[in-house]
Amino acid sequence: MRHGRAKAARKTLKFYSINGNIKPPYKIILDGNFLAATIQQKVPLFDRMHKLLQSEEHRIYTTRSALEELNALPGDEFQEARRFGLDECEIIERRDIPSGGGGGGANNDIDSNPKQDIKALTRNNNVEGWFVATQDQDLSDAIRGYVNVPQMRLTRAVLILEAPSSASRKYSQLEEKGKQMTGGGTMTHDERELIEKMKDADKKKIQQEEEQVVADLGQQRRKRKAKGPNPLSCKKKKNAADGPAVESKKRVRRRNKKEST
Repeated sequence: MRHGRAKAARKTLKFYSINGNIKPPYKIILDGNFLAATIQQKVPLFDRMHKLLQSEEHRIYTTRSALEELNALPGDEFQEARRFGLDECEIIERRDIPSGGGGGGANNDIDSNPKQDIKALTRNNNVEGWFVATQDQDLSDAIRGYVNVPQMRLTRAVLILEAPSSASRKYSQLEEKGKQMTGGGTMTHDERELIEKMKDADKKKIQQEEEQVVADLGQQRRKRKAKGPNPLSCKKKKNAADGPAVESKKRVRRRNKKEST
């Protein structure tokens, strides 16, 4: 496995471990399309899953309805895929499908649909922690609308673990926001009221401090009134006893006449 794919897989597994509590041993459901693609593309499934899941313990499952679907299809590849499911996978019987699947729980005589069975197993926030491996685009699109359901698929014989869906990321953000508001869910009603009161008191204190700063600045900017005229800027008054001022004689400049030659 390339470094980039391995790094992305580690990041995705960590996301589901934190937000969905999905931890080893991992449980992977293989539908009929994925089993058939594994045989057609000659994928060493156990080796690829071992690397993709970071060498963690895991188990692979398939539904009884998926095996019956493969058995109804003509062709040696589909029969080989069915035998692989019978020999290598743990089989989920109809009676083990939660209410809402094709099996309907106790109504195991009703013919079930593989898509409906997988949807029934993974809905309601995927509390059982299932991975889904499928090549069915319609099923994959429906599963992306569920919360915390990791998906696998084959692309040119390469096993891919898809990044968390938009529904899973949004749910994670809402959960994180709720924890921040309630102190991780452990805060009592009285504690929340006390924190709100403390926040209001802090806001009032900050507002009063800001008003005081503005008032101080206003006083500093006020102009001081002059107490009296500046003596240096005033001209002295002339006394009449000193008599009229004597005009100074103008200096007369004489021109030198040029001597005639």
